[in-house]
Amino acid sequence: MPKHEKDLLRKSAQGDAASFGEIVRRYQYLVYAAAMQIVKDPAAAQDIAQETFISAFAALKDLRSEEAFPSWLRTITRNTALAWRKQQDRLAPLEDAGDLPSATEESEMETEDERKEADAFQAEVRRIVSSLSEVLRFPVLLCYLDGVPTAEAARFLGIKEGTVRKRLHDGKKKLQEQIVRMAEKTMQEVRLPRDFARRCICGCRRSEAAKKGTDERR
Repeated sequence: MPKHEKDLLRKSAQGDAASFGEIVRRYQYLVYAAAMQIVKDPAAAQDIAQETFISAFAALKDLRSEEAFPSWLRTITRNTALAWRKQQDRLAPLEDAGDLPSATEESEMETEDERKEADAFQAEVRRIVSSLSEVLRFPVLLCYLDGVPTAEAARFLGIKEGTVRKRLHDGKKKLQEQIVRMAEKTMQEVRLPRDFARRCICGCRRSEAAKKGTDERR
């Protein structure tokens, strides 16, 4: 771990929220991605990431080694995300909740989620293929989706094989461009807001002020 980061952690452990803000900026996307992996909900993952950093700031004084910070933060993220999922299970209607899922059932649920995501992606790819011009779409459908050899496709379409290859090349290029745009749009929808670190700092300061107020009343 870089010395500068260790210094930031030591200052943060002493209550310096501004220093911790730098730590948040360094780790915010890692924490957010770890939360997303568990809860699969952008809004929830954002809340979990913020709660993770607030909890970490409050507990930094108990961290024995700065070198252990990344794994320690990952553990807090995981525990916070799992607690969120458990809370969602409690809030589910009783007729839907049933018994708590076993490890096997949880694995099956994750597999089902992955299948749904794959189906959604395939549906989006089909939509993109459908958006191609007919000149490009037909060769793509024949050769890429149906596995027809280019020579056979050329005979069927009444054009030269070289023309089929050129249209496949152009179609593939357009598909790649649109899929990249689709991925960029998806990432834009789930990215953290620009002021995320500032929100975390504000949350840390509020938490610290509330704790001091409680200590003074004792």
